[in-house]
Amino acid sequence: MQIERLLNRFVKKGTLGDEQTARFAYGKVAGWVGLGANVFLFLVKVLAGALAGSVSIVADAFNNLSDAGSSLVTLVGFRLSSVPPDREHPFGHGRMEYLSTMAVAALIMVAGVELLKTAAEKIFSPTVLPFQWLPVIILVLSIMIKGALAWFYRRVDTLVDSQTLRAAATDSRNDILCTAGVLVSTVVGGAANIASDGYVGVLVALFVLWSGFSVLRETVSPLLGQAPDPVLVQGIKDTVLAYDGIVGVHDLMVHNYGPGRLVLSLHAEVPCEGDMMKSHDLIDCIERDLAEHFRAVVCIHMDPVDTADERVGRLRMLTQTVMEDVDAVLSLHDFRVVFGETHTNLIFDLVVPFHHKTPADTVREIERRLQVIDPRLRVVATVEHTFE
Repeated sequence: MQIERLLNRFVKKGTLGDEQTARFAYGKVAGWVGLGANVFLFLVKVLAGALAGSVSIVADAFNNLSDAGSSLVTLVGFRLSSVPPDREHPFGHGRMEYLSTMAVAALIMVAGVELLKTAAEKIFSPTVLPFQWLPVIILVLSIMIKGALAWFYRRVDTLVDSQTLRAAATDSRNDILCTAGVLVSTVVGGAANIASDGYVGVLVALFVLWSGFSVLRETVSPLLGQAPDPVLVQGIKDTVLAYDGIVGVHDLMVHNYGPGRLVLSLHAEVPCEGDMMKSHDLIDCIERDLAEHFRAVVCIHMDPVDTADERVGRLRMLTQTVMEDVDAVLSLHDFRVVFGETHTNLIFDLVVPFHHKTPADTVREIERRLQVIDPRLRVVATVEHTFE
């Protein structure tokens, strides 16, 4: 790609061999570009606002100054997130990028509040400014630069998959709207002798606040431990189940310690009648495969299951059929059977979605339907929620 070739001119040779080092290098270039562009826009807008006597242009200039601060946060965030693991943080410092994104979101919201205050003051103290070409030219130039900067951030994001850069791109898009609002109020107000910039400013400020809140919400979620991407989950399962000797996968957990820093754990079911040493060797191979393919730390628990006893197989199929009749989203794993003279215990882990408020009632309903078929059947279920 053209943008990649351009970026590589500013990246030291040999840097791109390591993914995390390359990530920091690209992020550093993006941060410096944003810092330079926003400082330039701040200086020219302050000059234009002072010459035109426009409070809205000066306010827009300080919005660019906050963007320069965001670029500094981007630089610091990429630098800190690239720090290798240590004793205190054995999984690395990747989540620093999420924290820096939160700081960017906070700066966006601060800029929105300041714009809202300035716009409100203009509504209560309206002034009509005479039309001047210099502010208009500078505002048009600002829109063009911000459009190019938003495009640049998005393209770099395609290379490094960074929430910080996505937030910076959103901020640049907001700046285009802010500056466009100031431009419209400047041109319309000057040409038609109307004090319109305050009302336009309020609308723009509200949009900026909402965008900042959206960025903040998207960043808090991975820090809290959001569910992994379903495509990622399916890819992990498909990789494991592709191996001969694996009959099932469950209890998959994906821990996110920052971009490119995953910790995976899962239970892989193997036939209990097989050679346990061979099964253990198979699990080792799968762990290495997952670690390389998904760039993750991987831990797999081996679950032996009875696949030879036809009675157990029939009862499992019966239980699954009844369970799916109760609710199609239910699933089970670790199915075992204890046969007795008076009753038969069906022992398994029942996975229920979070919207099931009364899982005990679900278990009782499954048992009731099974006993209609065979009164000797008893359900001993451990209820759990899926981590996927």
